[in-house]
Amino acid sequence: MELKRILIIEDDVPLCWLLERILKGKFEVEILQNGLDALAWLSGNKLPDLIISDLHMPSLDGIELLENIQTSGILRSIPVIILSGSEDPEKRKRCQALGAGSYIIKPFEPQLLIEEIENTFKRVEKPLAINR
Repeated sequence: MELKRILIIEDDVPLCWLLERILKGKFEVEILQNGLDALAWLSGNKLPDLIISDLHMPSLDGIELLENIQTSGILRSIPVIILSGSEDPEKRKRCQALGAGSYIIKPFEPQLLIEEIENTFKRVEKPLAINR
């Protein structure tokens, strides 16, 4: 079975290392340091099954990234999980309005992230099951 591909956009190098350790083997993992690199990567590569993005990054932050994803027909269907050090309810609402499926506060339990990823894939694979 082919592994699902996850694009991680995070500028904190130790967190990138941790995320790779947690997810490698369960998923195919691609890590980029900022939103601009991510948009360039997304335009030229096989699309990921999921995007995990930091909120605060240099050059293009998580909200700007979400705005770009929402305006792209091909990228809009990719589920997004936001990682943030901020519990700001306005930022959470803004991210959800822009299509982020989850908003996880850092620091987080690795198992919580894995469960959220698995739940996100279940929601995407069975979108009609929610209404039954």
